[in-house]
Amino acid sequence: MYEDLLTKEELAVRLNISAYDVDKLRKTKNMPFIKIGRTYRYELEKVKLF
Repeated sequence: MYEDLLTKEELAVRLNISAYDVDKLRKTKNMPFIKIGRTYRYELEKVKLF
């Protein structure tokens, strides 16, 4: 179920941006994410459409 979810570090590597930029996009541009406990996870396909 959660195997296709990426951490911000994994997403940053795939998008060739910094983990800081992933956080900034999530906070300011409403990048799609899922919150699990205290962590944020990202679906690569939804982020690509973003």
